[in-house]
Amino acid sequence: MFRPESDWSGQGRFGVKNFFIEAATSVRDAYVDVRHFDWVQPSSGVFSPERHYLDYSLDGVPRRSMVSMGRPDRRAASGDILYMPPHRQYFGEPALQQRHLVCVALGEKFLEKVFDGAQPLNRVEPCADIQNISMRRLFEGLAAELRTPGFASQTMIESMLMGLAVELVRHMGPSERAYGNARNPQQVQKIIDYVMDNLSQPLTVADIARDCNMSVRHVARVFREGSGVSLGEFVARSRIAMAKELLQKDDARIKEISWRCGFSSTSSFSAAFRSATGQTPKAFRSSSLRPH
Repeated sequence: MFRPESDWSGQGRFGVKNFFIEAATSVRDAYVDVRHFDWVQPSSGVFSPERHYLDYSLDGVPRRSMVSMGRPDRRAASGDILYMPPHRQYFGEPALQQRHLVCVALGEKFLEKVFDGAQPLNRVEPCADIQNISMRRLFEGLAAELRTPGFASQTMIESMLMGLAVELVRHMGPSERAYGNARNPQQVQKIIDYVMDNLSQPLTVADIARDCNMSVRHVARVFREGSGVSLGEFVARSRIAMAKELLQKDDARIKEISWRCGFSSTSSFSAAFRSATGQTPKAFRSSSLRPH
C-alpha cells in the first residue's frame, strides 16, 4: 500500500524520477516536508495515508492528476490543496508533470493537543481541491520556514501546523450543531443532484427550493446542517470546479464556458474564477495545457 505522507522509501517510486526532500521536520506525530519529483511514466495505484494528509502545490501550475476520493464515483482532479483522511483507500492517476509540494501529515497526538481531546477532523470528508486562501498562506509560510529557519523555528512551524488543522475544520467540517442534527440526508442529496444538473442555469435559493418541493427557509437550513456550508457557497464552488474541468479538457471559448457554468457574463466569470483560484480563466487554461 502506497503511503503518500512517507518519504516513499521502499515503495518502488514507479514512474517517478528526481525525487528529493528539500527540507523536513516533525512536531510530535505531525510531519511536514518540502519535496520535489517528476512523474515521467503513466502509472496508477491504490494508496492510503496513516495520518491526516494534506499537500499543497508550490509551483502555481495546476495539477492534472486524478484521484478517487474514497469512492469510485468521486473521481476528481487535484487542485492546489488536497486533503485525505487516514485509513481510507484512494485510487490515483498522476499526470506526467514536475511536482513541487509541501506535504503535511497530522497525527492523533498532535491533534489531541490542538483540539483539547476532541476529534473534529474525523468528520471532515476528503477533498481533492480545497479553495482556501488562509491555508495557502500557511503552506507558503511552512515552506519558507523550512527552507530558511529563523528564531524559534519549531514554535513557528508548530503554530502554522495548528493553524492548518483549525482552518481545515473551519472550512470543510460541519459545525457541532450541523453534525448533531443532519437528519435529512436524502433531502441534502436531492438538493446536490439538482444543483449539479442545473449549473448552467440561474440558481437562486428560491429556485432550488421550488424545484425540490421545499420552502426557502427549509432548503437553506437542511443543506447547511447536512453539508456544513451554505447553499450559495456550494453552488459557487461547484461552478468553479466545473469551469476548471472544462478549461482543462475542452477547447470551447471562455465565453461559452462561462455560460455553461451559469455566469451571466464573461467578466463576472473571470472575476469569480480569479477570486477562487488566483488565476484568470485564460491563464489557468494556458498553464494546464503547457507541457511539463
